[in-house]
This record gives sequence, C-alpha cells and structure tokens, in this order.
Amino acid sequence: MDIKAILRNIKNKGLIETLKLAQNGVRYDREYFAWKKRGNACRAEADRLVAEGDEEAFEEYAFREFSDMMHQGIELLEAAVSRQEKKDISEILKKQEDFMKAKHKQAFMKYKSQLKIDCVKRDLPAIYAAESVNPVEDKVIFMENGDSPSPTGYQLSKVIQEQGKYQVVYRGMHVRKVADIEYYHNARKFVKDLATAKAVFLSTANDLLSQFDVRPETKVIQLWHGVGMFKKVGFSTVDNKNFGKGAKERAEYDQYRNYTYVTVAGEEQIWTFEDAFRIPRETGIYRPIGIARTDVFFSEDYYNEQMELLYEAYPQIKGKKLILYAPTFRGAVAKAKAPDALDIRAMAEALSDEYVLLIKHHGLCKERPPIPEDLQNVFAFDMNTVKVLTIEGLLAVADVLITDYSSVGFEFAIREKPIVFFAYDIEDYIDKRGMYYDYEDITPGPVCKTTEEINDFILNIDERFDIEEVKAFREKYVDACDGHAIERTIALLEE
Repeated sequence: MDIKAILRNIKNKGLIETLKLAQNGVRYDREYFAWKKRGNACRAEADRLVAEGDEEAFEEYAFREFSDMMHQGIELLEAAVSRQEKKDISEILKKQEDFMKAKHKQAFMKYKSQLKIDCVKRDLPAIYAAESVNPVEDKVIFMENGDSPSPTGYQLSKVIQEQGKYQVVYRGMHVRKVADIEYYHNARKFVKDLATAKAVFLSTANDLLSQFDVRPETKVIQLWHGVGMFKKVGFSTVDNKNFGKGAKERAEYDQYRNYTYVTVAGEEQIWTFEDAFRIPRETGIYRPIGIARTDVFFSEDYYNEQMELLYEAYPQIKGKKLILYAPTFRGAVAKAKAPDALDIRAMAEALSDEYVLLIKHHGLCKERPPIPEDLQNVFAFDMNTVKVLTIEGLLAVADVLITDYSSVGFEFAIREKPIVFFAYDIEDYIDKRGMYYDYEDITPGPVCKTTEEINDFILNIDERFDIEEVKAFREKYVDACDGHAIERTIALLEE
C-alpha cells in the first residue's frame, strides 16, 4: 500500500484493521480507489438520468459506463495479490451488478446478454482452440457451477487423489454468488484447464461447452447432482411457461453437448435423462453404474464419524431418534423459495419425547422459515446455518426422512428406512413444474398434505412402515447403487 492508501484505510477501517491488511499482503493502490469511486459515480449518474426522464441518454450511459467499469474491475481482480483484495473487489462487482439489476433492469439485461455472447460464443471457443494444441496431461477437473464441491464430486475426487494417478483440479464457477462478469472470468480459466485434461467431471448442466467440440482425448463425464428425478428438467421443460428456458435458448446454447458418459443410478431411470437431455440411449453415453455419492451409505465407519460429529455439536440429542426434513425449493432457480408449510411446533408437541428434527433446506434458498426460538437446538436444529454435516452425512444418520419432490427420496431409499413425502402443494407443483412419474404411484411411503398426517404416521411407524415397499423401489430405481459406484466411475477414465 502506498502512503495515501494507508492513510485512507486508517480513516475508513481503523489502525488495527489496516495493520491486518498490510500483514496479509493487501496492496490497495490508487487505481483501486479510483475504480471504487467510479462505481459510486456511475450509480449516481444513472439515477440522475432516470430521474430526469432521459431514457435514451440513460440507456446509452448505463450500458457503456457500467460495462466498462465492470471490465476494469476484472482487470483489478486478476492483478490482486491477496485473498482479501480479491474478496473486496468481487463484492464491489456484485454490488454494482445488483444495483443495475434492481434499478435499471433493461440496461442490465442488454449488458448481460452481450457478456454471455462475448464469453461463451467468442472467447471460450478461441481459448480452447489455442490451448488444445498442447498434449493431454494426467489431470482431471471437477467443475462445479457453485462455490463448493458437490457431494458426488467430493466423494469421487477424494478417492482419485488418494490413488495418485491423476492430478485433481477443482474449478468452482460461483454462479449467482459473484457478478456475471466474474462468473465468465472463472469460465475462461476453466476452459483453459479443460483443453489439456484427461477428463472433466460435471455435476449439473451448464452452457459453457455449448459452442465448441471437446477433443476426443478428453472425456466429459456428467455425474449429475441427484440420484433420481421426480421433477422435470432440461428439454423436458421447454414447453413450460412457469419453469425452465425456452426452446430457442435451449437449442442455441445446448447444455448437454459433448457428454461422453452420464452416470445413472439404475437402468429404469435412463429414459428420464433421454427426455431431459434429448440424447438417445443408443449413443451409449448413459451408464447405469450407480452414483458415487451413495457409496458412503455402505460404510459403518462413515456412519460412526457422522454421528460423532453430530453428538459433538449437539450432545443434547443423544438418545433421540433423528428425523431429517430435506425438501426441494419452490419457484425458479434464481428466486428459489423454501417451503414453509411444516408446523414445527405441532411436530414438537407430538414427537419430542422420542425424536428431534434436523432441517436441511435446499442450498439455493437464501431465506428460510424461522424455527420457533424456544425449539431451536432443543427439538429442531437448523442444518443450513450450522453446517455440521453435509446432506450425505444427514441422510446417513437419519432414522426417518421427510421430503417432497427432491431426489433425496431416491437416495434415502438405499438405506431402506422410512420416508414420508410432504406434498401439501402437489397439484400446484405438478402444474408448474411437471413430473416424470406418477408421483403418488411410485413414492415408497405415505404422501401427506398436513403436519398432522406426518405426526400420525411417525407415531405409528412400527405398524405403518412398509419396508417391502421401500425395497421394491430401491431395486427398481437405484439398484446400481451398491457401494461400488466410485470404482466403476473411475474405470470410465480408461475406457
């Protein structure tokens, strides 16, 4: 930091915080502060033009100035030398983008569309073409749309690292957590890595590979993020006005291009992926070899480790049976809402003598229904806020699962434990999202619409639970998940 930056930080952050920044190698310079000031001025000028009603001048200014300011931020981000600097620049980029999205949506959408065209259609194919002339290396990439490894990716990468044959590279795109321009900046780095990789493992769909062909020496393996699909996704939703992308965008940015293999939990489920990806099974890409994340359910050591972690965090639950409530989200992905129909107090009154409730909402849900204060960490435990266990850990230790249309229903069936399906909004959900199966026909457990029905089933679980129904479901839909999916998935690298 230069002397002016030091004085500015002392004024804004205080002496102690400035010393910490200096020790961590933070070197905010004149260019950084000028850029930050420019962002403030950009927002103020955009507001002024809107207030004056000069739409044409605003549109031109907002698009030009905002776009230029964001690109300058990426240059600063690339030059940053410390984690703190990167974090601060990233936060400013996101703040600027959120401002434009909220207040000047038309200009923002124009900018966003151009950004995608420039990156996905122009830069990524060019980067890949330039880098793929180099030889393939003994490395595999785990690319995630989010900011942390998916459960399947984590379990698989851990074993590959232990085996030591391949270098493991993790690339998180941080979608929706960072500004779009930073997301595409991350994408450029990923594609450069991809060009010389033995394989890339994906856990969800994205359109970054939609505009170029991946070299035949590199395998693109879609692990998928769920063990099964109740609700429709991908091309299955193109005619759905409430969810998913339109047919034109699906065709223009084919998210499922370049797949070498898709791992599937069982033969029966292949048709759902055919419908979602619009790739016929005759291509041979679908491999019903099980899902890597489920191997842990066959490990007693894993179960004991997870229980130990849970008891260490919450010793008060010892001696209680564990109910896991793990629903999916409602609405569009970008505006995901958590369901709020479960009456936690009614559950506590009926079940707290024998059970506790672990609540794990979908990770996309930014806001979640509150737990009554007097029941927090007494009967009901928020597994989103305090991340003691992953979803796999929670599924491994739970005695009963309450879910809805989430793929965890397929996953938990592997353990042959009771599942309750809380489908209070089933008619509305099916109308808006669509299902691959007749929901009430295939669900291996009671379909409840009220908390009272759930309580009644659990209170009489010894008489009501039909283990044969769960076993039949497991054998039909997830029969390939037998504890050896990881080794079969790794074997795909050598085919």
